[in-house]
Amino acid sequence: MKGITLTCAGILALALALSCSGGGSEDPATAGTQEPAPLCGIVLWGSNTEMDRYGSSITLEFSYFYYSDVASDDPAGGYSYDWSVVDEFVDTAKGRGHHAIVRFRDTDPELEPAKKSLPDSLWVGARTARYDEGIEGASQKTVVFPDWTNPALANFIIGFYRELAERYPDQGTGLGYVEVGFGLWAEYHIDYGNLSDFSDAQTSVKEGAYGRLFPSRADQVRILGAIDACLTNVPWGISIDAADTDFGPYAATPPADAPGFGLFDDSLLQAAWKTENRKNWDFFGDRRNASHNGGEFSYYTEADQRNALRLPGGPNGYSLVDASRECRLSFVIGDGQTEYRTPSEIAAAGARLGYSLTVLSVEPDAGAATVLVRNDGVASVTYDVYATFGGEPSGGSLKGLLPGNERSLVVPSVDARVDDLAFVSPVLLSGQRIPFAVRWAAFKP
Repeated sequence: MKGITLTCAGILALALALSCSGGGSEDPATAGTQEPAPLCGIVLWGSNTEMDRYGSSITLEFSYFYYSDVASDDPAGGYSYDWSVVDEFVDTAKGRGHHAIVRFRDTDPELEPAKKSLPDSLWVGARTARYDEGIEGASQKTVVFPDWTNPALANFIIGFYRELAERYPDQGTGLGYVEVGFGLWAEYHIDYGNLSDFSDAQTSVKEGAYGRLFPSRADQVRILGAIDACLTNVPWGISIDAADTDFGPYAATPPADAPGFGLFDDSLLQAAWKTENRKNWDFFGDRRNASHNGGEFSYYTEADQRNALRLPGGPNGYSLVDASRECRLSFVIGDGQTEYRTPSEIAAAGARLGYSLTVLSVEPDAGAATVLVRNDGVASVTYDVYATFGGEPSGGSLKGLLPGNERSLVVPSVDARVDDLAFVSPVLLSGQRIPFAVRWAAFKP
């Protein structure tokens, strides 16, 4: 191999290097040598009190925010923005070597009726209803819905995400993903069947709720299009509950020119997942094959959380391994898992999410080397990843490489050493590395 220096130690190190989805045992309790790749894996909330113990087993942290945490009415007109609370979360996660995931809520059963999720001017005309969440042990609550008949509300949401994109222009800032939605917890639904005692009689039927308690289809399409135009370098997604044709943005499978959002599933592996959630995934067709996707383990029952990582079978006869393959999952929020699993178990389970790089061959040619890479993971590569031999990176990137697909990267290389082969990205944080595996036949003396 002209131009490539082979060492047995180098090959062994590369062959033993770990991939994002990992190999070995299907039981996370016996696969603790694995690690998730950056922007992949099980996600903890930034507020998790066990972060010091579990921080090395994850690459992502999550937090909710209200729009009112950042935006307020400007006496001079429009809105003023103070991003300090979001900056603190992102910077804290970044300091721990983790990217951040954020979601902004307009409606939340946990928000006290006297408080507001939006600037004061957008809370005028708010409506209330009683809500029975249907989760084991949960009590009935009063939910406040902003007035979606007010055109200023949709305009504000559009302006807000433009401001967010200016503040965090790419994943190198530490902001890894954005989850977008409306309704309860911004999960793209209002659980209409669980609502009662409406303060506005018009909203006591679904037809009256659409466009009042929840944005109209026209507003949703406009908002999602505007978000897609500004979040060009930070992947964003919407809930699979957007498949609800009563309240969602589409009457049928989204058209090919729909915004480039990914998907997230906030009741992953619940008892009815295969009959309820899965049909929502299917509504979006092949979109999940081309985008990042995420989720959160179901909280419907305590057993859903306790058995979320159980293999085989998961909590209800279907495992995370099964769901991740079918839905191309890059990450899953599993904050409750610190009560049931060790750091190594969480790391190993997270290593089965996202992409997994395997070097198939290296061919030298006149000061360069062509590296053939296959994605052996369950999801696409969501950011620019380049190959390097310790010098210049490859001219091409692995971004968008789907599971099972291969791509060649041409790397500038003059007398490069096998030991120097690495994968790099401008979005990596301090201390992060991209794990990969090497097929033994890739390098030949």
